[in-house]
Amino acid sequence: MKKARLYTLTLAGISIVVLIISLISSGYLYSSAKEKLWNSKLESGEREAREISRLLEQQLHSGLSKSQVIRNLQISIENTDIKSDFICMYDRKGIELCHPNPAFVGQKIQENNSQVSGLSDKKIKTLSAVLEQGKKTGGMRLFPNNPKRNSEIVNINPVSGTDWMVASHANLAVLEEQLSDLYLQFVLSLLLSTLFISGCCYTMIRLIYRKYEAVSDLEKKELNDKVNELKVLNLQLNANQQKLQNVPDTLVNDTAKEPEITKKRILTYHKDELIKLDTDDIAYIVLDTGITYIYTFDNRQFNSNNSLDEIMKWLDPSAFYRANRQFVVNIRAITTILLYGKNQLKLIIKPDLKTDVLISKNKVSEFKNWLDQ
Repeated sequence: MKKARLYTLTLAGISIVVLIISLISSGYLYSSAKEKLWNSKLESGEREAREISRLLEQQLHSGLSKSQVIRNLQISIENTDIKSDFICMYDRKGIELCHPNPAFVGQKIQENNSQVSGLSDKKIKTLSAVLEQGKKTGGMRLFPNNPKRNSEIVNINPVSGTDWMVASHANLAVLEEQLSDLYLQFVLSLLLSTLFISGCCYTMIRLIYRKYEAVSDLEKKELNDKVNELKVLNLQLNANQQKLQNVPDTLVNDTAKEPEITKKRILTYHKDELIKLDTDDIAYIVLDTGITYIYTFDNRQFNSNNSLDEIMKWLDPSAFYRANRQFVVNIRAITTILLYGKNQLKLIIKPDLKTDVLISKNKVSEFKNWLDQ
């Protein structure tokens, strides 16, 4: 269940990232393609009007009459599709000389017929005024008085030596439809690429994960086995500690009292020097962090490799007392005995000891008997 959720979240995360990247890149590509298509229409319209103007000029230079040139142009453009792009020709008075629809030939462009918004200067002029100027013009042709008619891209080019004006028209509605189709193609390619890339990434992640899944499971199994072993050892340790806590202090002291051979001297160390130390010179012995320290009455410190239990067997039990598991004291080192807490005793030791030496209430009676020997 966890793996399935992980895979689902992975797929969702990859899809979101790819979708965001695709949206950004496709938006840029679409705007770039839109701009290129728009500029292409402008350039192609301008080029077409310019080339037809030159063709008409060549026909006139070759000796053809104006009427014959107009007739030839009308024949070449007649009945062409005017829904997208078409060519027509006016004179500077605004009279249609050539048009794909012969019904428009001879008609005059009214002043309120349409307006032209220049591409460079953005000035709005009527089409009749633009034709009357007789200059090369490019812009948007608008029909404010005829909302049913679509706007057009218009490029007007004069024919040298005449009052003719060749005009190239491109229907904006058709161009917007092409842009809409282009946008749909971008969206479709975006979705398909998102699905494809997400699927490929998901498949690669699954394949890579499967290679390491077995190794990970094996490591988890080994780790679980070690944890179980540690749990068993911990239980055994707790059980042993519980047993030690249940052993009375008297038993510990009695064990310490089991004499082997009382010694007058014991061997100890000071740095790299082996020293024989008289037991009568020992003031107390302390067990600290697993190390046995022996202190003399002249406040010297020595280390021993033996435990307190072993050292206690070598000492005179009438002169040394095992106050607790960490401390053995010489009776001559005890300067003062104070009542402490509830039925406890506190020993003042010389030389001074940084920690307090306490006799628990269970050992007070035994300690008093030891003092009273």
